[in-house]
Amino acid sequence: MNDRGNNRARAFAAARLHLKNTKPAFLAAGIAAIAMLAQTLVMIILIASGNTAMKGSWDISFGNYLYLLPVLCAILIASRNFRRFMHLGGSRDLFFRGALIAYVVLAAAVSLANCVIHAVWDPAILKTGFFEVGVNLLDVFGWSAHGVALAFLRQFAFLFFAAVFAHTLSALQGTLAGWITDGVLIAILCVFTPIAPLRAAEAAFFKLILFTPSALLQIAACLALGAAIYIASKAVFNRKNL
Repeated sequence: MNDRGNNRARAFAAARLHLKNTKPAFLAAGIAAIAMLAQTLVMIILIASGNTAMKGSWDISFGNYLYLLPVLCAILIASRNFRRFMHLGGSRDLFFRGALIAYVVLAAAVSLANCVIHAVWDPAILKTGFFEVGVNLLDVFGWSAHGVALAFLRQFAFLFFAAVFAHTLSALQGTLAGWITDGVLIAILCVFTPIAPLRAAEAAFFKLILFTPSALLQIAACLALGAAIYIASKAVFNRKNL
């Protein structure tokens, strides 16, 4: 195997190690999704048993709660796995590349899972006639409007961005840059929201990454922002103490 192939194999091995060491994230996201699924099933049983007061309620799709998985995994990888990985003899560069692969895999897996839930489970629940509306974020953000392929890509791009943002923010904690970043984020939420022109800028950002009708623009924006943030995070890890 040439050097390029060997480096690729090591990066994928690092990604597998990262994912193996994020079991608490899988457990938390799984519990949240199962709890919402159980709530839906309990409501169906109660309505079918004659509890008409609950008929016409909204069903919150359990697929929405899978969004927690890439974010929670990113937090654990950046805050806990880094030191473990380095103490096992790994390099900072290998940690960095392995984490990137892990986030791509997580974003793709969750996006695919929720697309399947949206296409199969959610319509089946609505067909029972017990619920007035089914709420899946694919519909809330308008990503499902142009078919499953674009829905998958739009969801994947956002989840990748969300994971990378959580990864970088977690890595910054405990440093001066982290305190500054936290302060800036709090200031944006507290200052931008009450002031109309700043609120408009804040709304424009969220429209860009979530609600814009242009799939190409939303996908490109999320991937570009995610890549830029991830590249910037490398400097954080290069200076991070073990």
